[in-house]
Amino acid sequence: MYRVVTKYRNGSSHPIVERGPWHASKKTANDWADTLRAHGYVAFVESQSHDTDGGEGEGEGNSDNDDLMNALASMA
Repeated sequence: MYRVVTKYRNGSSHPIVERGPWHASKKTANDWADTLRAHGYVAFVESQSHDTDGGEGEGEGNSDNDDLMNALASMA
């Protein structure tokens, strides 16, 4: 299972991260990611095992724990 993760800014200091619905096919997820990139979004494909397609998300810590740590750090 694969999903597209997008990142964008809405004027705040922290990026907005949105995770899309799961797709059975990596090709389908890649097609959606390509479409979103064409519209200016930072987008990459994530699998259920948190592997990426080598896009923007690689090396950025894509686990849900990292998102929680970032949210807590921004509250401090």
